Amino acid sequence: MPRNVALRDELLALTERDEAEGGVDERLVAIMAEGWPGLRDVGSEAADAAWMLAHRADHLNDERRSWLPALRAAAEAGDADARHYATLVDRTSAVDGQPQEYGTLITRASDGEPEFTAPVRDAGNLDERRLALGLPTLSEDGRYLGDGGLLPYAPDRGAVPVNQWPLVVEGHVSVEAALEAEVRRVHRIWAVRPGDRRLMRLRALAREREVVIEQVDATLIEELAAGRTHGGVIALVGPRHERRLEDVLAEVGPSALVVMLDGIEDPFNFGQAVRALYAAGVDAVVVRRAWETALATVTRASAGASELLPTGIVQSAEEAAAICRRAGMRVACAVNRPSATSLVESDLTGGLFVLIGGERRGVTRSFVDEADVQLRIGYGRERAPELGAAASAAIIGFEALRQRAATAG
Repeated sequence: MPRNVALRDELLALTERDEAEGGVDERLVAIMAEGWPGLRDVGSEAADAAWMLAHRADHLNDERRSWLPALRAAAEAGDADARHYATLVDRTSAVDGQPQEYGTLITRASDGEPEFTAPVRDAGNLDERRLALGLPTLSEDGRYLGDGGLLPYAPDRGAVPVNQWPLVVEGHVSVEAALEAEVRRVHRIWAVRPGDRRLMRLRALAREREVVIEQVDATLIEELAAGRTHGGVIALVGPRHERRLEDVLAEVGPSALVVMLDGIEDPFNFGQAVRALYAAGVDAVVVRRAWETALATVTRASAGASELLPTGIVQSAEEAAAICRRAGMRVACAVNRPSATSLVESDLTGGLFVLIGGERRGVTRSFVDEADVQLRIGYGRERAPELGAAASAAIIGFEALRQRAATAG
């Protein structure tokens, strides 16, 4: 439960009253004079409500500017949404006729590209400022503009990955992975027993990354955690920094084994597949969608491997195959066709891109026809049901590990 239940209830009531009749200015100014209402004080819904009230208060622009330092401090501590801060900074500047700082006042132009509705200061360094605050780049935001805008307060904001808040990673193994991988900002770690001997590595990583571990009551963790296997440890984190597949390939090299998991809808299955691929030594994975809307489930199911394994984002499997071909890699796909080559008879060494489809849609016929290699997992029974993506990923990954180890030896 929030520490200030009365303030939570009042903020929610003020939002409804402001929509219906207004007249909340005096009370809003008084609340903000006490500090920004953060996650721990009032809970996520009321923290959103506080932002909404401030966002509407254009006529209180001078007062609103004085609220920004407290909001920024809360955002840096994971106690408020970084997008709350960015949008209020830009809104306050725009009302004063000044350029926006973070480029959050945007819309989709007729050509499909993001378009600023107010000028941006030093636009060449915009992404640098956004990343420093913990926001996605403009191009990452732009992909979701068609979903109804990117204001951080909406009933459906949970469906838009870049609007996720609070983002929570659960369990000390997953939190350690988030700290080690450094693919997202870890704002703060909350633990019921920070001194537990099982958390020695977590404490060491947190010190190295200068992240605070704070002791909290178990009820707070239960309130935020999606599962029940967190072991009394969660971290409040920022969005993952998306990477282009070209950049990932430049890191792992032309002889890498890269696997694309496409069409998997269950976050637990996706996490299990990534866990197997990481254990098998696969160099990188490719995905079409971000899993931020199910971050806690994916990181738990993968035992943190989803944070550690280099990941590239693409628009389609065809795009991924084209990029890998240009890098000199062969393209393979996993299918259940009699004409496909048995997995154990296939060459899985050298630079190789493998597409594994989801249980419902599998791999499209057009992709199969264009693939350099068609892989078939040999079953021990004729009428055995097809394996799911996680099991298929494990079998393919470890067969590739066996072949590559034999070649290296």
